[in-house]
Amino acid sequence: MMLFVFFESVAWDWISIIAVVIAYVFVIYLVIKTLLQNRNPVSTLSWIMVLVMIPFLGLILYFLFGQKVTKRWVFKRMRNKEIIQMREISESQLKALQNIDLVEDRYLNEYHKLMSMLLKNNSSFLSSNNHIQLYHNGKEVYRSIYKDLKAAKKFIHFQYYILEDGEVAEKVREILVEKSRQGLQVVLLLDGLGSRKLSEKYLERMRDSGVEVLLFRPVRFPNLANKINNRNHRKIVVIDGEIGYTGGINMADKYLVDYGKEGFWRDTHLRIHGDSVKMLEAIFLVDRFSLTKHVYDDLEPYFPAVGTPPGSHMQIASSSPESGSANIHHAFFTAINTAKKSIRLVSPYFIPDESLLMALKTAASGGVKVEIILPGIVDSYFVQYSARSYVQQLLYHDIHVYFYEKGFVHAKILLIDDLLSIIGTANFDYRSFYQNFEISALIYDQASTQELI
Repeated sequence: MMLFVFFESVAWDWISIIAVVIAYVFVIYLVIKTLLQNRNPVSTLSWIMVLVMIPFLGLILYFLFGQKVTKRWVFKRMRNKEIIQMREISESQLKALQNIDLVEDRYLNEYHKLMSMLLKNNSSFLSSNNHIQLYHNGKEVYRSIYKDLKAAKKFIHFQYYILEDGEVAEKVREILVEKSRQGLQVVLLLDGLGSRKLSEKYLERMRDSGVEVLLFRPVRFPNLANKINNRNHRKIVVIDGEIGYTGGINMADKYLVDYGKEGFWRDTHLRIHGDSVKMLEAIFLVDRFSLTKHVYDDLEPYFPAVGTPPGSHMQIASSSPESGSANIHHAFFTAINTAKKSIRLVSPYFIPDESLLMALKTAASGGVKVEIILPGIVDSYFVQYSARSYVQQLLYHDIHVYFYEKGFVHAKILLIDDLLSIIGTANFDYRSFYQNFEISALIYDQASTQELI
């Protein structure tokens, strides 16, 4: 009996030693892999410290959250003439902006560097025939979306991070199902994590009615590792290629009434009628292509001529971990550095990287008035404690920080000099800029900016 216990003890000792050796081999491999990847230096150092100091837990955390998406951006694989034409328009506009003497418009003169950056890195063509409507709460934007959905004649492309069971979801289902039965093409694209609470019965009813339902990277084993950390946070609605919506508002009942401890959800959304809808549609088609690997034989119906008269100058910027360029981060950074008088920022989650933090502090030190609105009522104490850790140094640099107390502010807005507005889905944090799939509208229009002040 003693001999058996002895051999059992020795066996467990060897198993433990082998497990430790294997764990450290993986740690060394992942440290080398992390060093060789094109990551943010802070992120690289943080993951190396986690792996080295707590190897077993570190391996689990890295497996769940640390893997970097390395796929080639699918936009470059879409060769249809409409996509190529949009890229050619961007390239021709970029050449025109390189000679600033030929540009007379005050906005083009003021923001030509920002415009050029997005034209070059994101193929974000500039359009000037956009008519926009701003919304500041869910009730207003839902009413408008329902009306436009009901008026659709050709197709509806509907993409959201969060669609939750409830009154709003049922209204959406009712309209999309009816339009599908009328013979329209209807595509519903949802993030698999953000909309995880949406019932399978709801989705099946959609599918049974002919709606194409797509889930972006649903979080399930055994593919949990490479999916939990890179989410599609975009909100896009495109109707007949002529009307589009984007912004911060998800589809959920909490936007209709005071919701739990957070109360009223204050947010901002945007309705667009004009050529910038083409960029919304292109981004939607890219996301659909990434899930289905299918491109429609003829994309021309999805990019119709829009006969709206001259209106607001706009660019639509997108970013993703697959694109190889943090376009929205670069847009925020460039816009902040162009400010001459004022910077106004609203974000529910404020965890900037060093470059953006330095840009804000430098602007304030140079005499630019910088004002930031953060949530006073929070939905995540951990995130908000992280955000508030920056407040002292912001105040030290004469940056004004306000806390919204009438509910939970979920809007994502950047206003520059009362001339430029950036509205979209991207929070002012590392996850939005580098890890999620995001979209933002850049509006070069004084009237819109004044409405947002």
